[in-house]
Amino acid sequence: MLQLIKIVIYITSLTLLVSCAHEHDQGTAEEHEHGGVSITQYTDLTEIFMEYSPLLINQEAEFLIHLTDLKNFKAVTEGELTIEFSNERGDIEKVIENKPARDGIYIPNITFKNAGKYKMTITLKGNQVSDVIVVEDIIVYANFSELPHIHEEETSDITFLKEQQWKIEFANEAVETRMMRKSIKITGDIKQKPEYYVNVVSPVGGTVLVKNNAKIKSVGDYVKSGDILLNISPSADAGKSIQKIQNDYTLVESEYERVKNLYDKKAVSKKRLEEARVDFETIRESYNSLTDQIKISDGAYSIISPINGFIERINFNLGDQLEPGKELFTIVNPSRLILQANAPSKYTEEVTNSSEASFIIEGFDKEYSISELRGEKISVSTMVNEINRTVSIIYEFSNPQNKFKIGMFADVYVKIGDEKKCLAVPKSAIIDEDGLHTAYVQIEGESFERRILTTGIIDNGYVEVLEGLNEGERVVTKGAYQVRLAALSPESAIGHGHVH
Repeated sequence: MLQLIKIVIYITSLTLLVSCAHEHDQGTAEEHEHGGVSITQYTDLTEIFMEYSPLLINQEAEFLIHLTDLKNFKAVTEGELTIEFSNERGDIEKVIENKPARDGIYIPNITFKNAGKYKMTITLKGNQVSDVIVVEDIIVYANFSELPHIHEEETSDITFLKEQQWKIEFANEAVETRMMRKSIKITGDIKQKPEYYVNVVSPVGGTVLVKNNAKIKSVGDYVKSGDILLNISPSADAGKSIQKIQNDYTLVESEYERVKNLYDKKAVSKKRLEEARVDFETIRESYNSLTDQIKISDGAYSIISPINGFIERINFNLGDQLEPGKELFTIVNPSRLILQANAPSKYTEEVTNSSEASFIIEGFDKEYSISELRGEKISVSTMVNEINRTVSIIYEFSNPQNKFKIGMFADVYVKIGDEKKCLAVPKSAIIDEDGLHTAYVQIEGESFERRILTTGIIDNGYVEVLEGLNEGERVVTKGAYQVRLAALSPESAIGHGHVH
C-alpha cells in the first residue's frame, strides 16, 4: 500500500516575459515566480522523491525521480522504469526509461497534449527491486496564466540530499503507536544451566596411548551423549577394579533373578527376596555409575560424553598417565541458558510479581524478550544479599544460533504494571544533544526538521514519545548524527548534492 507522507511546494524562480495580451494592464514585461512541485511517497519496498517544474501543455517537462531501495536505504541502481499518466477523459501519456541516468535517479521527459489532473503510475522492474508506485493529482495547466503564484518564504528545514543519504548507513521509520510496559532497569549476567555443563573425569587410572586415540576430539567440537571422547588403557589395579565391578554385577544380577524365581514358586521367603533385591540395586548403582562414564572393552575403556554439547576445555595431553578423578574435558550445551539479575531490595515486590523481562547485551543491536526466547522466570531469591542489598532473579531462556555466551553481562528490564498504547520510536532515533532528547524528522526526501522530545518509558528497544512527534511522521533511525552535522555546517555533511 502506498503511504503518501507529504506533497510540498519548493520555490524556484521562473522568469517569464509576458506581454499585455496575458490579461495584464502593464505594457512591459513582468516577472513571475511559480512554484515547482516535490513529492515524497513510500511503499513497502521503495521511497520515491520526485521534483518537477509546473506542467504546461505542448511543452516538454522534465521529472527528476529519486528511487531508494528500502531494504537498505540505498540508491536503486538498475531496472526499467515505465511511467504512465492517465486522466478521467482517457488521455494517456507514457514514457519508458531503460535504466537510471545515474545511480538512484531517473530523468524522464514528457510532453502533455491536454490539460487536466492526471494519475501517475510508475512501474519499476529490476533484479534489485520491482514495485508499482501511484502518484495522484499531477496537474497539467493549459497556459501560463493558470500557474500558481508562490512567494518564497524563509525555512528552517535541514537539507540532506539523496546522494548524501545513499553514501552512509541511513534509515528512517514511521512513528507508530505500540503496546509498551514500564520496566525497572537492573544488571545481570548470563550463566550456564547446571545440567547443561559438565566436567568429565576419569573414574580410574590409566594411560592415554597415542595409538588408541587417532581420532580424539578437539576444543570446539560438538559431541552427542554417548559419543566416545577418549580411549584409556587402564593400569593393572584399575583393570582389576573394572573387572571386579563387572563380575560382581553379573553375579548379583543372576542371584536376584534366581531368588525371584524361587519366591514365585514359594521356595524362599519374602525376606530373602528383599535381601537379594537390595544387594542387586547396590551393585547396580556402582555399575551404572561406571557405565554412564565409560564403555568397557577387553583391556581398555573409553570415556564417553554424558550430555550433548561443545567441548570447551581439554585438560590432558596424549601420553599422559592419568590418576583416578583427573578432570579430562569440560562440555557445555548452550542451547538453554540462565540469566541472573540483581534488583535493589526496594523493588522486591515488583520483581516478584513480574513475569516478563527483556535484556540488552553490549554489541547486540536488539533488545531480547525472555518470552520470545521461549523462556520464563524461574525464581526470586528468598534472601537479600547482605553486601549489596539486592534480590536475585533467575530467568531461563533458549539461545538461538548460540549467539549468547556464558559470562556476558546484560542490562535487564523487568516489566512491571500493565501494557498501554504509546507513541514510540526506536532508541536509535534519539540523540542526546546537551542533555536534550532530540530526533530528526524527514519531512520529505531531502528535507529534515530537528525536534526536541519529551520521552517516557523504554520497552523492547523503543522509547515512548510524550511530546515532539506525530504519528505517521518518519524519524531518522540511522544517520541522524550526519543530519545533525548538515544542520550545524552544510560543508561538513558527507557527499555532494546533485544539481536541481
